[in-house]
Amino acid sequence: MIEEENEDEAVLPKTISKRPKQSLFMEELNYYGKGMAGHISFDDIYKEDPQRTHKQDKVLIGFLHSTVDLINISSDPDLINEVYNTQDKESRDFYLDFSKTIRIVVFGMTGAGKTVLATRIIYSTYKAGVNVACLTDVKNEMAIISQPLQREYTKFLPLEEIPTGLDICTIRPFFLQKDPTTEDISYEGKVSKLSIKNITEAAWIELMGLTLKEDRESPQNIFVRFLVEAIREGKISTKQDIFDFIESHTSTTISKKTKKDEIQIKDGDDSRVKDGDDSMVKFADQTGKIMLRNIIIAFKAGVITDNDDEVISPVDILKDNKIIIYNYRNYSNNATKYPFVSLTSNINEIWKAKKDKKYKGKVLIIIDEAHNFCNASPTKNSSSKSKIISLVKESRTESINMCFITQDPPSSSGSSDDFTIPYEVISNSRYIIVPPTISPKDFKKKLLEDIGMYKYNNKDQDQYFNSLIFKEAYKSKRNGRSPWFVVDKLLKRVHLVYIYVPGCAIPEEQ
Repeated sequence: MIEEENEDEAVLPKTISKRPKQSLFMEELNYYGKGMAGHISFDDIYKEDPQRTHKQDKVLIGFLHSTVDLINISSDPDLINEVYNTQDKESRDFYLDFSKTIRIVVFGMTGAGKTVLATRIIYSTYKAGVNVACLTDVKNEMAIISQPLQREYTKFLPLEEIPTGLDICTIRPFFLQKDPTTEDISYEGKVSKLSIKNITEAAWIELMGLTLKEDRESPQNIFVRFLVEAIREGKISTKQDIFDFIESHTSTTISKKTKKDEIQIKDGDDSRVKDGDDSMVKFADQTGKIMLRNIIIAFKAGVITDNDDEVISPVDILKDNKIIIYNYRNYSNNATKYPFVSLTSNINEIWKAKKDKKYKGKVLIIIDEAHNFCNASPTKNSSSKSKIISLVKESRTESINMCFITQDPPSSSGSSDDFTIPYEVISNSRYIIVPPTISPKDFKKKLLEDIGMYKYNNKDQDQYFNSLIFKEAYKSKRNGRSPWFVVDKLLKRVHLVYIYVPGCAIPEEQ
């Protein structure tokens, strides 16, 4: 029960030990009879105070309604973790903890508000001094964070363009720019190809049409490893060098009758290969011709280049303290492997710069529509998709934060591993952000339970969890807006958070 210390002082307690009869949010409204928490109006929670403090280890994304500690609930169903009730707006701010390298997964169906949330994260992260690279802007939506059309949330006013002060560099992959299906003849932004110096081993395998093998000592992997090393050492610097390299590893004497003989280590002697003798790796003549043709096509399509003047380095943009937006609009109309190669190589370049100490700043890489680039289904996987996952694993060692924005998690009736992106990405994430549209059963059974945060078999505990999480979310819905669920795996907590609208996003009227 809430105790009133003094009506004149209008101070609410910060903690309670028993579940209230109604949400604390609603109690505040009833208690003050005006707006939220006294002098805070509902509109205020969607506005950004330009004087608000931003720090690299604290990234502001929303207005906290309540927090539920799952550890305490499981041990004591009557215990509610601290629920914040205060007149001070700043003490209700909700931050993502960037003090250590983190991974974030954002789920949400089309129209759930993922773009608003993504632009909020980009805005706050940049303001906090962390450089941002949004490497996949599939729907051409992210550019609004530079010069958006703004309006008051609860009023239908004429739209007005207001600069956000964010410095953005938008890049369009050349192979998409030149495709007639994109209709981007007058596209405003920079166009870039990929330097052969930054193509990963997996990307070369993808470009050549080879099959990625898990065994690092397989002939395919050995061949591309020799190629990458030769490029890095300066032995190969032009596209003709690459053509010659492929031809030098093609043999007309290898049998083409069996798949095993399409590529092999000559005479079965791999000792010289391990010592760096790439002449021992040979392809069947037909395989070599296919590889060469695929690489020639990649050069002609403008995917890769040996001319550095045609390349815009993401690392150089980050050093200039600009936000990178890679525009992949209409890439789905191009049923090719090139987008995956592009994404892989750009992530790899940032990763190498961090590893080699050529770039020392904090960085957040955002992959929008992540299910298109690293699908969870093995049958839909590819060399580059696999490399993306390996880069994600390696990114933590180089202090690269990652954010995956993808479709809703599967329903509770689906397969236990039927996620839109690989489960290992989800299970190793610090924050999992879910829209209020998700059903209680799906949220519990298909998300919290799978990541080991919900193990209640007791009916009373289950009902109590529903009342804390979903009934509170429903009660706190205001003016058509509902709080999002932010799962903190490290602290084992679920937060109900209204997403702040920065100067770079417009909430839709509902």
